[in-house]
Amino acid sequence: MSSLMQFTGRIRPGRVGLEFYLTKKTYPLPSLPGYYQDEPVELVECVQCGKKHQQLYRIWRKPAGMCGCWVVFRINGQERVPDLSCPFGLEDKPLDAEKLSAEENAAAWHRS
Repeated sequence: MSSLMQFTGRIRPGRVGLEFYLTKKTYPLPSLPGYYQDEPVELVECVQCGKKHQQLYRIWRKPAGMCGCWVVFRINGQERVPDLSCPFGLEDKPLDAEKLSAEENAAAWHRS
């Protein structure tokens, strides 16, 4: 079974709309050597619940291959295997990133 079966976002012919938010690494986690705490960069007020959520962006990518049941995508010159069941964090925004509207942003964070 492919990880695309968990995906709830948009798909165009031959391309997948990957949703991400911007983060920055702040400090290393003492309990997990080599791992860093991610800090949100851009928080916006949700039109659905009124709380603050991270602003989402969408990039369209063609699958670059498979790693077991996971789909590989090229993002910012690197091959990545994101979890497609939820938005993921990126430190650098790709040039072709589209900012989601307030309604799309709220819908993405409140999917069940």
